[in-house]
Amino acid sequence: MLHEGKIRHIHSPYASPVVLTRKNNGLPPDSPEAYRFAIDYRKLNAITKYPRYPLPVIDDLITNIPHTGIMSTLGLKSGYLQLAVSPKDIEKTAFIIRNGTFAFLRMPFGLSGAAPNFQKAIDIILKPVIGRFVMVYMDDVIITSPSFNEYIDNLNQVFTLLRDAGLTLNKEKCHFARDKLKYLGLIISKEGIETDNSKVRAIAEMKPPKNNREVSKILGRAGWYQKFIPHYADICEPLYRLKKNRAKFNCSMEAQDAFNKVKRALTEAPVLQLPNFQEQFNLFTDASGVEIGAVLNQNHRPIAFASRTLNKAERNYTVTERECLAVIRALNKFKTYFGSLPVKVITDHAALTKLTNGKNLSSPIIRWTLKLSEFIIEWEHQPGVQNVVEDVLSRNPVGNMNGSQISCASSSSLSIKLLRTTHSRAKGKS
Repeated sequence: MLHEGKIRHIHSPYASPVVLTRKNNGLPPDSPEAYRFAIDYRKLNAITKYPRYPLPVIDDLITNIPHTGIMSTLGLKSGYLQLAVSPKDIEKTAFIIRNGTFAFLRMPFGLSGAAPNFQKAIDIILKPVIGRFVMVYMDDVIITSPSFNEYIDNLNQVFTLLRDAGLTLNKEKCHFARDKLKYLGLIISKEGIETDNSKVRAIAEMKPPKNNREVSKILGRAGWYQKFIPHYADICEPLYRLKKNRAKFNCSMEAQDAFNKVKRALTEAPVLQLPNFQEQFNLFTDASGVEIGAVLNQNHRPIAFASRTLNKAERNYTVTERECLAVIRALNKFKTYFGSLPVKVITDHAALTKLTNGKNLSSPIIRWTLKLSEFIIEWEHQPGVQNVVEDVLSRNPVGNMNGSQISCASSSSLSIKLLRTTHSRAKGKS
């Protein structure tokens, strides 16, 4: 780094310790390339003030990808290190080793303000094209075009902007002219959004948890793909319960069964459709005694699933209150998709369609009715088993799994409806 001009010798009142961490590259421990050079900037970060700049929400970013005809991804080389540190702040980045004290001339990893400042800089550099045919998350850039001629023109515009800003790309992280590619842990194509098989395989090969730390690791990895799993919260409820248990760790059969269900659900995850803002959004909601769930779809294809378990107070709600809570949570969860556009809410609870005309409403429902007024809602009541998202999964429908595989000790009514629908279809085909 010294020869490359990224750091220099310095006399500074600041000094942070160096930390060497192993890279996951399979190299032997005695190889210098097997370690990542990092600085422990925790004490500096504790007293640092920097401009706040929000990072993009990945779901929002993926949702708003403008085209999926021909795509490319670009990866910036050494990310943060391409941005210069302000001269007055160079001494604050100082770190100390046996050979003396050095400071960074380029922005290092580990600073609390590095991520927002880097995102802000990239947004400014690519501002002319962001939202048109480019989306950016940190140092990952995706370029999409409906045709090859437009694609070449779009690529030239992005290259010109990056070159004028003095930024360089990592050739190994750049992929050009693809109809399907990996971006932010997802596979994007014309068909929609899929899980990354390499990530799913890593989860599928995990062994049952032996302590709370391993439970958190499982939930953290699987949680990234929860939008692909119907009733994720219901399936994982025994694992969440296990994590809350402060007694001696004991992975029950129920928790192990939940772990296996999560892995199975991920390997059979559907292809989620990218939203079309010119078409009708349909929101299916339902609630049980332990969970609320929802599916957003268009043209009988799912865009995203959402679910969560009810807390202790919510489990004491009336049926109408739980069903209304499911609608409120789903609308807030998916409002980035339809925003101010009309959305059709389909429910099996007839009372929800008459809330505005209802009398003697409870306090929670009165509050929620005011929140519902923020959205343009078309209500539709589908009684009983009719309230099922047709073709809810575009591949490996959830009905391929039996009841014990889809539900925990307390399965939700929507799970039962999905199973009934699949069984009736199978009977019709036979």
